[in-house]
Amino acid sequence: MNEPGDGREVVRYVSNPAWWTPVLLVLLLLPSQIRSGGIASFLLDLAIGAVLLTVLYVFTHPTLTFSANEIAQRRGLFRVTVDLNHLQSVRANTVNRRTKVLDPNTGDRRSVIRWKVKSPDDWGGRPPVQGFYLRDANDGHLALGVVRTGVDRWGAFLLHAIKEQPEVELGPRVIDALEAFTR
Repeated sequence: MNEPGDGREVVRYVSNPAWWTPVLLVLLLLPSQIRSGGIASFLLDLAIGAVLLTVLYVFTHPTLTFSANEIAQRRGLFRVTVDLNHLQSVRANTVNRRTKVLDPNTGDRRSVIRWKVKSPDDWGGRPPVQGFYLRDANDGHLALGVVRTGVDRWGAFLLHAIKEQPEVELGPRVIDALEAFTR
């Protein structure tokens, strides 16, 4: 298990990997559809399109800042902070996508999880953890996914904070998942 360091770390990640899709980039054509005219109008349309693209980029690329004392997420003008010294509860979010298939060993129809790759937990019915929901005593709350947020780095801080505070209310599989992610 990685031990957390003392410094402050920053991760910039993509919350929506399809932020650049053509459907969203149609917004850039909106100013040119409203007006048509000379070069001044074209430059104005270009400036408005650049502003729209920047806003789209900022709101789909949040910044996660974490240290031994807090985990904070900044998305545009909004900032959410969870104090790790005053944690109240931590929950693990799991995948809910399941399909019914025939078990080759018993012939029973069982619910199987399909999450991009075949998991050894498929037949056991344990869905993989996809994120954590943190709440502190100051009513700060934050939901963090494990796919793109660098859970191996901030997970060590969270695991250390949980072990320091035995009164934190934990959901099922929180400790096991954090230990697996921070190895």
